Amino acid sequence: GISTKHVRLDLGGVQPIKAMSFSTAAGVADVSWPVSITIFVSDDAETWYEVGELVALSAMRQPLPPYGGYANAYIWTDALRTRGRYVDLYMVPGGRYTFCDEIEVFRGEDAWLTDAREGEPITELAQHMSDLITTGLVQQQFRWDLEAVAEDIEALVGGAKMVLSGKADELAKDIANMRPIDMADFRAVLPMTELERDIFRLQAEVWRVQMKPDLRVWQQNRWDRLAPSAEPASDTPPALSVHMMINEYRADVLNFTNATDEVMQLRLTVTGLPGGDNPDYLTVHKVEHVGTRHFTSVAAALPVPERDGDAWLVDVPSGMTRQVWLAFNRPDVPGDSYAGMIQIEGGGEPVSVPLSLRIYPLRFPDETTLLVGGWAYTDRDSSYGITTDNRVAVIGDLQDHFVNAPWATSGSMPGGAYDDQGDMTTEPDTISFDAWVADWPDAKMYMVFMAKNPGSTFAGEPAGTEMFNKKLGAWARFWAQHMRDLGLEPSQLGLLIVDEPHSQEQYDAIVAWARAIEAAAPELVTWEDPQPTDPEEVREMFETVDVICPYRKQFLTKPQWYRDLLAEMQARGKDIWFYNADGPARSFDPFSFYLMQEWHAFAIGAKGSNFWAFGDNGRVSCWNEYPATGNGPYCATYLDETSVTAAKYMEAIREGIEDYEYLTMLAGRVAELEDRGVAAGKLTAAKELLVSGPERVMAMDHGANYRWDEEKDRAVQDRVRVEILQALVELAEL
Repeated sequence: GISTKHVRLDLGGVQPIKAMSFSTAAGVADVSWPVSITIFVSDDAETWYEVGELVALSAMRQPLPPYGGYANAYIWTDALRTRGRYVDLYMVPGGRYTFCDEIEVFRGEDAWLTDAREGEPITELAQHMSDLITTGLVQQQFRWDLEAVAEDIEALVGGAKMVLSGKADELAKDIANMRPIDMADFRAVLPMTELERDIFRLQAEVWRVQMKPDLRVWQQNRWDRLAPSAEPASDTPPALSVHMMINEYRADVLNFTNATDEVMQLRLTVTGLPGGDNPDYLTVHKVEHVGTRHFTSVAAALPVPERDGDAWLVDVPSGMTRQVWLAFNRPDVPGDSYAGMIQIEGGGEPVSVPLSLRIYPLRFPDETTLLVGGWAYTDRDSSYGITTDNRVAVIGDLQDHFVNAPWATSGSMPGGAYDDQGDMTTEPDTISFDAWVADWPDAKMYMVFMAKNPGSTFAGEPAGTEMFNKKLGAWARFWAQHMRDLGLEPSQLGLLIVDEPHSQEQYDAIVAWARAIEAAAPELVTWEDPQPTDPEEVREMFETVDVICPYRKQFLTKPQWYRDLLAEMQARGKDIWFYNADGPARSFDPFSFYLMQEWHAFAIGAKGSNFWAFGDNGRVSCWNEYPATGNGPYCATYLDETSVTAAKYMEAIREGIEDYEYLTMLAGRVAELEDRGVAAGKLTAAKELLVSGPERVMAMDHGANYRWDEEKDRAVQDRVRVEILQALVELAEL
């Protein structure tokens, strides 16, 4: 299922072909140059032969202009010597769009009509092209790996530079001559193949020529991007420091860089913390570098390595940097400062890294305030990347990450049956709904996507009619009462009527449905995620529903009227949530895209945060997204058919939820002390922190700039968070 643009030309008869051209334009407005244009020829449109890749052939004469300014380009080659009646071009766009106003085919010499064909005949052209594209994506990752080595080689002098340059040139040829990779059961975990392993071995050889140690142990901020062969920026010895409350989740990271020509097997033991060596509230994850379809490899997956006794076993491939993620999971120990040590064996001389754990005398609540969901439709046995084999694990993982507003499909709330007078004669079947609620016993909201559109009817009645209102009203009253029967409040049931409405017809449909529900069961919550283009068109719908959930990208980038209208609705009692659904998701910085959304929510008084989508794996295993279409996977973990593996994206969401709770706790304590009459001067700093804290964390948030390769001060989150911890401790004493 690779998505390509395909053009077939019929020359009317078998013709000799010497040249081709493709006239295009790009450079602005999300229009990029095509990544590749592969040429195939055939005499009969059944058996095909690959001729070449036009973008690469053209680039041998003149590279395409960089993105950033409008430009025309004439992509061409005259290096062809082939024949055919049919010419197929398979184009891989560099972004969302590829434009073309002319394709030319130039006639060659008649003698070529009898030349023997070169290459293997191809009958399954679409599959062949799919294989070429996925292999090309892997090749691109290998080229990035090799470019990093080449930069280091270029800085060398003398004979070593010549020898190593020759090895790099041979590896470049091996990359160019790679055969298509079978994607069945393929895992894009670096190093993916023996060839990529050889590239990293060359990197290790270069490091040894540079007289760098076999093992370097170093640190960086846990949200900063990590390249596969990253090196420490300084010689400063690492020292980890974690600040947290009792009963919450926090983490820090440590990096290991291997300059030997073999895989290094390290043993990690954490000592000196309450609970003994490697206490049960500590989990060490090894961070895997995984290739992506639309970006470089990302160091985000967090599988748990094997253990040998008390030691965690961590492998570091030759020429690569392995990161470990030390997760502190709800420690229940007295508030105090603890001086621990990370003991590392297996890389030569043993290494010890100080680990400071500061537990503040504050307890993080068992339930969080922010309402969090992600359209993982767990009312079904399977949906997107959620399967019968991983569903239980996915639900448990989401609950562990404070997801408390799960989503279900419309099938969970059937309509029942009605007579001609509009009275309910058969109650809706509640089996699916009840089973879903039972899977989420501690949820604060239960969200259902009704999946309506402007033409939808209810029990055969058009929206807006008296009979429609009567039947839908009976349905709403039934489900409100059923919530009470389950020991829940009707206000815990949220209904999304039309998804991402953006037209007057959709707004009108929402108004009709929401008014009928409101009139019959006002406690039920009508919830919408609009994408409006005009403030007046959407006003009535905004005034009708209970919750307005703006697309955060649009909140950041739309004209000021949009934010003003939302603020007006909020002042009139409407709840505001956020959601985001951008892609390609694996290119996104966990700090900017996932964690910062929760800080932004607090800053504007939003009560909920959603992401598309906790179950959307792009219809592929997250361990190999090369065959995927679109901008997925979107899920914030690494899903496969049978399991869910933690990832930095979901950890960022959880930390963001905790940060929102910090701010909520601080605001609540300030309000409590104000009610008690504590002098205003004693609360000034805390009140200022509630405003300045989110502002400082979001200071780099200029528009929807989520890319992970942007330089940012991501450590600001922890600095502000520690200030909040200290303020809470001080206020606790008043």
